[in-house]
Amino acid sequence: MTRRPPPELVVAVVLGYLNGVVAVLVGIALMFARYLPDIVDGERLIVTIVGACTVLLGLFVIAIAAGLTRARQDARVLVTVLLGITIALDVVILLASPGLWFVLVDLVLAAAAITVLWTGRTARFFAHTAGARPG
Repeated sequence: MTRRPPPELVVAVVLGYLNGVVAVLVGIALMFARYLPDIVDGERLIVTIVGACTVLLGLFVIAIAAGLTRARQDARVLVTVLLGITIALDVVILLASPGLWFVLVDLVLAAAAITVLWTGRTARFFAHTAGARPG
């Protein structure tokens, strides 16, 4: 018998998708930021690499978040790791440029998604379906 995912898990999946989309947009903004006159030549490469990594991270989060509603424990762990990396990158970006409000939004979305994934009915859903569903 297939159990339906709790509404909180659906919220976590939506937050994961939103986080992925915001991360892609933040990465694109960072890659365009390399053309700002305040960025010196040595920083351009770093800004571009961080932007590209942020875009890839967002795409990975979007791709893996789809496995959450199928009670895939590996998807939950991988999304948590990716969102943790997103949080770390967001903190670095905020320390370098504190005025970027959209990075703060990305950070809050990632923290909310992780919290929802590991608490309440969502945690019980994954505990009850552990081993019950084939890969």
